Amino acid sequence: MNKILYIVALSALWVGCQNTAPAGNASTSGDTSDKITIGDHYIIDGTAPVKEGARIFLYQYKDRVYTPVDSVALDSQGHFHFEGKTTEPLVYALRLNGSGKRAHLYIENSPISLILNPDWNFEFLRSSDGTQVFELYNRMALNNALDLPKEIKEAPASPQLAYFLARNAYRYDFPTLSALRKSLDKSLDNNPYIKELDLALEQLSKIQPGAEAPEIDLVDAQGKKVSLKDFRGKKLLVDFWASWCPDCRKASPELVALYKEQKDKGLEILSISLDEDTAAWQAAIAKDQYTWPQALAKGVWQSDAALTYALRWIPTYMLLDKDGKILARDIQLSSVISER
Repeated sequence: MNKILYIVALSALWVGCQNTAPAGNASTSGDTSDKITIGDHYIIDGTAPVKEGARIFLYQYKDRVYTPVDSVALDSQGHFHFEGKTTEPLVYALRLNGSGKRAHLYIENSPISLILNPDWNFEFLRSSDGTQVFELYNRMALNNALDLPKEIKEAPASPQLAYFLARNAYRYDFPTLSALRKSLDKSLDNNPYIKELDLALEQLSKIQPGAEAPEIDLVDAQGKKVSLKDFRGKKLLVDFWASWCPDCRKASPELVALYKEQKDKGLEILSISLDEDTAAWQAAIAKDQYTWPQALAKGVWQSDAALTYALRWIPTYMLLDKDGKILARDIQLSSVISER
C-alpha cells in the first residue's frame, strides 16, 4: 500500500468518528478551521476498550529507554486523562497495566483526543499536525511499508522521520545508514533521536570489518570474568541475545545445529546476553540447549556490550577471525556465517 492510500485511510478514520473532520496533517484534511495549536502543556483525553479499574501507563521514549511518566485508572466507560509538559516534542507510548502492546504517540504541548481499539491501535486520533504526521509514518512502518530513503528524500527536515531512522537503524549497513543520516537537514542535528544515532554511528565506525573487536565487561554464570581474547586461535561467532527476545529464541535451533556441525572444525560460539534476570537467563540456556560458552552483560541497551558494539537490535551476530578481528556483523545469522 502506498502513501496516498494511507492518507485516504487516515482521512476515513477522521470522517468515521465525527461529522466534520478536525484539522490534522494537511494531507489528511483540507479543513483547518479548528487547527490544533501548540501551547505550554499537553492534554490526552482517551478511551480504551477495557474494563473499569485497569490502568493506562504513559511512557516517554528517549535514549532507547521507555521511562514511565504517569499512570491513571480507567473509569466505567474506559475513559482516561493525562496532563503534563514535554520539554521537546518526543515519542511517548500508552500501555495497558504497564505490559503488552504499546500505542506510540508523538507528543507536543497540545491537546490530543483518541480512541484505542482492541488491537491497541488508534481508531480515532485528533491532534496537532506533528502527531498526525507521526501516526501516518507509524502506520506505514507497522505494515512494513515505510521506505525511509524515499521519505527522507521528500522530507529531510522531518523530526518524525528522525525518530524512525534512529529506531530502524539496525536494518541498514554502516555505509547506507551513514548516507541516510547525512541526507537529513541540519535543523535536526540537535534532535534527541539524531543525537543518539550520531553516537551510535561514531561507535559503529570503530567496529567495521578489519578492526580488532574491543573488549567488553562480561561475566559467566558463576560471576567469573569472560574475555574475547580467551577465544584467540579460533574463529568466534559472537551472539548478542536475551531470554526475553522472541527473535533470539526463534533463532536458537539454528545456532544449536551450527555448533554441533562446526565445533570440531575450528568455530567457537560465545553468546552474550543482555538479560537483567539471571534466573531467566539460565533457564533459557537450559531450555534452548545452549552448550557453548555463555556470558552476561547487564544493563540491557545501556550495558557496556550494547554501547561498545552499538547494538540496535537483537539477535545481532558478529564473526571474528583467529586474531580477534571483525570479519562480519549482521542481524541475520546466515549473512554472518557465509563469511566464515
